[in-house]
Amino acid sequence: MDSSLRKLATKMILEKIQHGDFAAGDVISESEICKILNISRTPAREALIELVANGVLEKVPRKGYQITNASQKQKIDAYIVLASLDALAGRLACPMMTDQDILHMQELIDLIDVAIKYKNYASYCELQEKFHQVYIKRADNQVLSRMLDEIKSSVIRYTYFSEDIDTQFETCKLMNDEHKKIIELFQSGDADAVGHYLEHTHWVTKDYKLI
Repeated sequence: MDSSLRKLATKMILEKIQHGDFAAGDVISESEICKILNISRTPAREALIELVANGVLEKVPRKGYQITNASQKQKIDAYIVLASLDALAGRLACPMMTDQDILHMQELIDLIDVAIKYKNYASYCELQEKFHQVYIKRADNQVLSRMLDEIKSSVIRYTYFSEDIDTQFETCKLMNDEHKKIIELFQSGDADAVGHYLEHTHWVTKDYKLI
């Protein structure tokens, strides 16, 4: 039970970081995690310790935990590895993709457009991750999936973020247009083209000020 609660707490903390609910400088405490999830201190503490080990958080004596202030170089290094792994997932998944997978991804794109229209960044982050998970799961490689999760857990945020709302959602729209191209490539059945586009276009940093 504690193991599943720890995983839930870890997932929730990461989501809040990705969505901007926990920002640099915020102190995250065990008691806060316990209150949000209505869980005991043990799984909350284990989740926080795990994120410290992954380099996402750092311990602040007598206060709690804060998001690690990673350098831009560290972030870019992580994104390069993430791009290669995600591209591999795309190549592996390509011959296994079903019509239902494509339909699901198209539905997610439509929902992302709605999130962009209403400037809902949290929803955008959640939906774009679901989009990528369709082919990651279809790749059917648990080692690869775990490695992708670990890389995503090692950076504060792997989606673009800006305090300027207009800039933020212009970038989100650009990324969703790329999602549409990814679907076209999966439909073509060209695994190498899928992998190349993911690695050398979709995951290439567009604006270093937004990472």
